[in-house]
Amino acid sequence: MANPIVSRTQLATGGRAMTVKGVIQKTSFLLGLSAVTALGFFFFILTQGLSYSFVKIAAFGSMFAAFGLALLITFKPHLAKTLAAPYAILEGLFLGGISSFFMAIAPTVPLTALSATFVTAAIMLGLYRTGVIKVTEKFRSILMSAVFAIMLLYLVQWGFVMFGSSLPFLFDGGMIAIGFSLFVVVIASFSLLLDFDNVERGVAMGVSEEYEWIFSIGILATLVWMYVEFLRLLSYLQD
Repeated sequence: MANPIVSRTQLATGGRAMTVKGVIQKTSFLLGLSAVTALGFFFFILTQGLSYSFVKIAAFGSMFAAFGLALLITFKPHLAKTLAAPYAILEGLFLGGISSFFMAIAPTVPLTALSATFVTAAIMLGLYRTGVIKVTEKFRSILMSAVFAIMLLYLVQWGFVMFGSSLPFLFDGGMIAIGFSLFVVVIASFSLLLDFDNVERGVAMGVSEEYEWIFSIGILATLVWMYVEFLRLLSYLQD
């Protein structure tokens, strides 16, 4: 399971079993909550003329808070139902803030990135349902390795950023940065296939209904990741 939120969770059986419909309903709820929060914060920034520093603190503060909740949910899965809505709201605040940054670079980037995210998600679902791409154990292992390697690079980059620097070539908007960003978009897209497969496996195993929140949070996290990477890629192409 490439999504860290799901891969670290010990799933339990017993009681009422989870269903695909249940995951879809919960995912839709969390997506809607994130979207409303993101749009609200985005237009609040535009209409109130908030300073760049304030928006940056709010956006990335929300991102780290969401990451903290994700870690807590990973190790305390019984809290997923309670923390799912706060997690979605924090992700929405992050998305609204970061979208305003990229809109300053090019007004069309956020909407294009949003469209690309949902089109890609639909394509991935179609590829999974038709069996064009099969989620094998080898596929799962390779993708997990790629995801964790990317996460490690992000952590190193954040370390550089804290000291006013950046990793050479990978985040400077050049050709190597574009290639790396495109690679990450592909990995994020393929991660959705694992999310879909994880849901089917959970249903087949008779995993308890409460874990639908875990899978829904995992799908939301993957979609947010895809959107941010599309923002980055499109901003590089604009430059």
